[in-house]
Amino acid sequence: MSFASYIYIIGFLPATCLIFWLIQRISLSAALWSLVIASAIFYVYWNPRDLIIAGLSVTANYFAAKLLLKWNRARWLFFVAVAGNLLALGYYKYLTFLIGLWDPALAASHRVVLPLGISFFTFTQIAYLADCWVGKINPKQHIPRDFFLFVSFFPHLIAGPILHHSDVFSQFRGGFRSDRELKLGAAIVLFSVGLFKKVVLADNLSLIVAPVFALADGHSAVTSAEAWTGALAYALQIYFDFSGYSDRAVASPLFIVFRFPFNFNSPYKATSIIDFWRRWHMTLSRFLRDYLYIPLGGNRHGHIRRYYNIFITMLLGGIWHGAGINFVIWGALHGFFIVINHLWNDLVVHRFPIAARSRLLLPPAYILTMACVLLGWLFFRAETTFGALALAERMFWPPSMSLSSALSSDPKQLGLILLGGFIATALPNSLDIHNWCLSGEIHRRWAVGAAAGALFAIALVSISADSPFLYFQF
Repeated sequence: MSFASYIYIIGFLPATCLIFWLIQRISLSAALWSLVIASAIFYVYWNPRDLIIAGLSVTANYFAAKLLLKWNRARWLFFVAVAGNLLALGYYKYLTFLIGLWDPALAASHRVVLPLGISFFTFTQIAYLADCWVGKINPKQHIPRDFFLFVSFFPHLIAGPILHHSDVFSQFRGGFRSDRELKLGAAIVLFSVGLFKKVVLADNLSLIVAPVFALADGHSAVTSAEAWTGALAYALQIYFDFSGYSDRAVASPLFIVFRFPFNFNSPYKATSIIDFWRRWHMTLSRFLRDYLYIPLGGNRHGHIRRYYNIFITMLLGGIWHGAGINFVIWGALHGFFIVINHLWNDLVVHRFPIAARSRLLLPPAYILTMACVLLGWLFFRAETTFGALALAERMFWPPSMSLSSALSSDPKQLGLILLGGFIATALPNSLDIHNWCLSGEIHRRWAVGAAAGALFAIALVSISADSPFLYFQF
């Protein structure tokens, strides 16, 4: 049941909200359990087998957390519980890949089907176990209803945002009831914007992307113009696909007036790779920082150890995204880029702050940042390392055949890319729109509402059955 399907928009979401609001008048606890049941139905719609796997995972982690809180946060139990989660994730996500390194034919005949959302609900539960271990969870708050809903709540179950218990536990106790009308208005606007991003922008950009990467992966010749067009289109496709999903993932609980954290804050406006990762997939960046980078030592043991921790964190972040050499390369590239960025800050910015922060450096800093991001996306999207390298060569070498060559592309393709780039870099983002809707300024809310209505109407008639979500594979 996709967020971009008629059954979700017209059937499941309105019915779930209506049932919740009717039941909560009688019993808040029963209303929250109704959301747990709705989340199970949502997941079953994809694949009944996956519900068994997810249900076993949630149940096992609930009892592991309960024992951690009861047995004075036993260290050995925490590591056993985390190891169990990682083993389950490794089996479903990486076993086929590891077998393929040894025997590709055997891997093809013993392919393990990846349960939907396993990376996201596994990370959510590992973070919760870590908080139980260090004493951040009140044992009285660890009850089945809240834990099951926290992990399985359908808006974030498939692909995030990755929730922290502090994001929602207080809302489960009635804190969601404030500002109902404003939140409902924000929900309608955000859902409309997210749906438009997905079905109008991302899905049409995918038609540009697929042929270019297919040529490169198939060892066919790709021109510099095609390489730049494909890379730019993919950078915008993945942004609008995942940002559009995240908008609807935030909007869906807002219809029930629960608030989720945002995942994007105009990442293509970043002027450094560090800034990019503060803006892109923000809940994943928060998780990697709090539960990997800081436990590794963070910046507490000198610059060299800090650079090592950064690189390892990003490398593991790449591996988390998928089983394949290209994801390893993508994570390593971003780890390398961030380390270089920190070196620049340590050697130049901190010593010469006035000169280093001059406005004259902003344009080259932006161009360099986007070049690094585009290079990384080639490996993220290509099915083969050869394909990514071939596209990178056509884009960045020789220098005379660069971005300007893409101007000779098909005018319709170029127009869509320019429109997408303008929306991603010049217009207010979803976080801005959300804040406008909650600001209480009536004239601004009416203008935003009218624009959102037009976007929703366009998107609704553009919905296609062939509209896959890119992050389902992760």
